[in-house]
Amino acid sequence: MPLLIHDARVLSMPIGREPARGAAMRDLGVIDGGWVLIGDDGLVDRVGTGTPPVASIRIDARGRVLMPALIDAHTHACWAGDRWSEWARKRAGEPYLSILNSGGGIMSSVRSVRGSTREDLSRTTALRLQRMARVGTGTCEVKSGYGLSTEAELRMLGAIDDASAACVAQIGTVATCLAGHAIDPGCPDFIARTLRETLPAIAAARPGTTMDLYIEQGAWMGDDAVRFVATSLALGCPVRAHVDQFTRSGLLADLIGMGVRSVDHLEASSASDLATVAHSGAFAVALPATGFALDMRFMDARRLLDEGGTLVIASNANPGSAPGLGLPFAMQLAARFMGLTTAEILRATITNAAHLLGVAAHVGSIEPGRRADLMLLHDTNEDALVHGLPSGAPGLVLHAGRAVNPDEPGFEATP
Repeated sequence: MPLLIHDARVLSMPIGREPARGAAMRDLGVIDGGWVLIGDDGLVDRVGTGTPPVASIRIDARGRVLMPALIDAHTHACWAGDRWSEWARKRAGEPYLSILNSGGGIMSSVRSVRGSTREDLSRTTALRLQRMARVGTGTCEVKSGYGLSTEAELRMLGAIDDASAACVAQIGTVATCLAGHAIDPGCPDFIARTLRETLPAIAAARPGTTMDLYIEQGAWMGDDAVRFVATSLALGCPVRAHVDQFTRSGLLADLIGMGVRSVDHLEASSASDLATVAHSGAFAVALPATGFALDMRFMDARRLLDEGGTLVIASNANPGSAPGLGLPFAMQLAARFMGLTTAEILRATITNAAHLLGVAAHVGSIEPGRRADLMLLHDTNEDALVHGLPSGAPGLVLHAGRAVNPDEPGFEATP
């Protein structure tokens, strides 16, 4: 049945054909006293002001903010086991790279995933996706990367597909193959095998899949990282790269020149590095929850935006360096530690995230024909979403016009 939400502060956030940069980061397309009509097909039918149309079900927003659902463009939500035991070592001052080199960190999750079935991975991933949806995420990227073999990576990607199908009424998903995560110490020719076998097998089984790699000490570095990118691109696969998290790689200019789609982390990047990214067509993906959890270092997102860059903010949800599922928390950290405004944070977590994931034709704004992935906040001011503290669902969450969390108090629908 058609649903009408009326008397709302509508953040329409027109999305356009290009990601938001410069002045566009500050424009949320606000419609005060607006209404949105959602059709039976789960799409936005009309948006307007004044006397609203007749609808079978109505929700009086009472001046509260109605905005597009969030889009989480960088997560590792498919994993097995846990890594809570490592936190005592981190709090005692042991660096993350030391934990990784001793067989912990990513490799701990690799061992757990290799011992899990596709069904186990699908079930736990679906539960995480459902929890993400309830706190406002309408579309979520999910990476593989804890398999580090052709068979295990394909198993993870299959599990992500299964979880996506199980949660299709609550959240949309985009799968990424992080075949270049850690270096498997149990496989002496791991790098050569990944380039020769794993990447071609993934590309053959799933043409056009985005590939990802982690460029860092103890992981992929230098010429090996460049070969990973070149091989993936030659196979027709876009590439994203984790880079400059703990140490400056010196590879950003090369990666940009090769045409990587995004560079993620950038906590250790120099001012000139950020300028290089900002003046390119690549997305810069900030992951503030990781900085908060590990070492209180954050991408200089203010500098990147002032240089005209394309910023995305994501949760980096994973079992080790960002053990949480809520994108709103990452947004709140961005407000406190990155010098960003509310509008910039919303554009980075919705508009630009949609463009990065290739879903901007369908979601990310409140415009006719778009899927009605929406949030009706508890508050009349969008500042509450980015300046508050984690406190559960920020409001009523809709996916394709249907409530994901219908038990959330304060949003009674009337005939």
